[in-house]
Amino acid sequence: MMKNIKLPVYTALLVVSFFTACNKAGNNLSPEGSSLGQLNSSQAVSGGNSALNASGVTVLGAPVAEAKVYKLLKGYNKDDKFEASGVYYLNGYFYVASDNRYEIAKIKQSLPENSNENSLLGAGSGDSGFEGITYAAKSTPGFFVVEEAVKNGSQYQPRIREYNANMGYLNSLWADYYFTEANSNKGFEGIAWVSRDGIDYMLGLVEGTGKIAVLKKTASQWQKVGEINLPASASFTDYSDITVYGNKVAITSQQDSRLWIGTLSSTEWTITGGKTYAFPTGNSNGVVGSGNNVLYANVEGVSFINDTQIVVVSDKAKSDQPSYQKFKDQSVHIFNLPL
Repeated sequence: MMKNIKLPVYTALLVVSFFTACNKAGNNLSPEGSSLGQLNSSQAVSGGNSALNASGVTVLGAPVAEAKVYKLLKGYNKDDKFEASGVYYLNGYFYVASDNRYEIAKIKQSLPENSNENSLLGAGSGDSGFEGITYAAKSTPGFFVVEEAVKNGSQYQPRIREYNANMGYLNSLWADYYFTEANSNKGFEGIAWVSRDGIDYMLGLVEGTGKIAVLKKTASQWQKVGEINLPASASFTDYSDITVYGNKVAITSQQDSRLWIGTLSSTEWTITGGKTYAFPTGNSNGVVGSGNNVLYANVEGVSFINDTQIVVVSDKAKSDQPSYQKFKDQSVHIFNLPL
């Protein structure tokens, strides 16, 4: 869901690492160049660096690459909205869900603009309410997309849609998790598929609380079998997406402009440890590293590309957000994770 950004407070800055230069023109996704910025007493440190502040938050460097979604797809322009809400990386492509579209954007990892290599998959018209996307690497692989909370009789429940590997729609099942009308816009903001002992499970991240519902697929629904409470190190104002990569779990916060990575137990439904990252700041023209303005204020989706690289996508900025935050909205962004 789109919200106003809430600016975090920081104090001292300690240098922990620098990165080698990155050349996007050659589609080189190696770590980017960096230089240290200065702390602002009311905001995160300048972007374009990797640094650790006194509260233990590592600031990510400038993105390796980023682009507006409409620029990537042939035949679209700045008036076309792509309110990106979830992303999954698979075999060199980013699959991007938007809450205002039923089509899923398939974007090549190198982010070629106005390219036939990028496309929209699926069909449907109107606002979809899609808030997250994940992939099931099983004998018959496919994708899952979640609608945050849909009215079902007198209650509101997340609804999980299943697609085949070509994004052909198969079916929908309700999630065994319930919201009232008052908090239905704080439902599932992300999902992550996990397989254990041949059983399909889905992790559903609740936007308002950060709780993670553990759901098991049955013939009639995604039945709740447990719930995970995040460690205190992942205490955010809101929670906008979840992804699982091996035993790593990544969670984003839109309002706090943060990324958190912890460890999922392989035997229990628990998540431990955790490291927090801040997205880089910049100036009023949207340039990362030359100012202390929070630019990445609408991050709604995250997926691992590999152990040291993530992709995130951003929703549309609201009209009452600062104008400089619109430079990064409705976009795909690739970041390196400091070692």
